[in-house]
Amino acid sequence: MALSDQDVRALVIKSTRRKLLETLRLLYPARVPFYHVRAIMADVEADHLKVDASYLVDKGLATRVNERGNQLWDEREFRLTAEGVEVADRIVADPALEP
Repeated sequence: MALSDQDVRALVIKSTRRKLLETLRLLYPARVPFYHVRAIMADVEADHLKVDASYLVDKGLATRVNERGNQLWDEREFRLTAEGVEVADRIVADPALEP
């Protein structure tokens, strides 16, 4: 059974979100500037990382530590929440991040 383009895109999104979550976990509990995330995940377009970082924040798996109005993305800092650590450590499953 062949995968559709939509299925492949969904797998890529889940994989990128999982890598982002794992990257933040490696540096936990430090505040991680977005420019560090971009450097670590250089194979992923910055626009995709922005969407995925926002997704993790919206899901409550990460938090923006130093949010200010009109702040440049590279100046934003992120940290995992307790729930984000549990998902990253695979204590809790999240279907939106699982392969």
